[in-house]
Amino acid sequence: MNPKLALDKIKQKYDRKDFLNSDPIQFCYEYENKNDIEIVGFISALFSYGNVISIQNFLRKLFSYLGKNPVTFLKTRSMNKENFPDLKYRFQTREDIWIFLLTIQEILKENDSLESHFGDFALTTDKRILVFQNKFQSMISAITNKKTSSGLNFLIGSGKINSANKRYNMFLRWMTRDSFPDFGIYKSFRTEDLLYPVDVHIKKFSHVLGFTNQKSVNLNFSKEITNYIKMFNPKDPLTYDFSLSRLGILKQCKMKYVSEICESCELKSICKIYALSTR
Repeated sequence: MNPKLALDKIKQKYDRKDFLNSDPIQFCYEYENKNDIEIVGFISALFSYGNVISIQNFLRKLFSYLGKNPVTFLKTRSMNKENFPDLKYRFQTREDIWIFLLTIQEILKENDSLESHFGDFALTTDKRILVFQNKFQSMISAITNKKTSSGLNFLIGSGKINSANKRYNMFLRWMTRDSFPDFGIYKSFRTEDLLYPVDVHIKKFSHVLGFTNQKSVNLNFSKEITNYIKMFNPKDPLTYDFSLSRLGILKQCKMKYVSEICESCELKSICKIYALSTR
């Protein structure tokens, strides 16, 4: 079968609101104002590493603190360190999270959006991400007047040229694409210039579905997947990202032949595992 036909089938199956609660983008859907959606999306994307349940539990606590209108809260409230809640997440301490929110607060005092901090629209997407990371890191240094912690370095990214930057690419997908499940808020990015967000699930599927043979997850890995899908979807290479991720997150693929799953899988015609099992 043509890979596009197989991928279209999986997209048709999973690109539905029923599956939003398995993805961090779900939190964006709790807000109506586009500025709130953007900031909630940015926070949700950057904390999207680790166990899905842990991510959701942490983000619920954080968004409860920020209230119904997070942008208004950040623009108008003074976040005193002594009164800041005891919020921690994996590599980020309470102080890291406090500083992270203070930095967003500083940006929002000048702009209603983070978009302009991604630099010149003529740059490639990977370079625009580096511009954002360096600007954000500089602002953290100006606020704290000390070296950025390892937790914040991990959260924000330290501007490494060859990084896959999965969480940023996911966020930019949410903000740029204007079809489900994304919001089309950013206008300085084009959907055809977006790069594939490579999580643990996409890494595995990329090999068994023939997207790439590369082993190391880095910028080139992301570009190879993007370019593969561009062969039959040049204007919207990230169109299958949400649906493919559901296969892993919802445990609908075991990365080995399981008859009750594999025989009814929409991707079996392009799956190397299935092909080997039926030789």
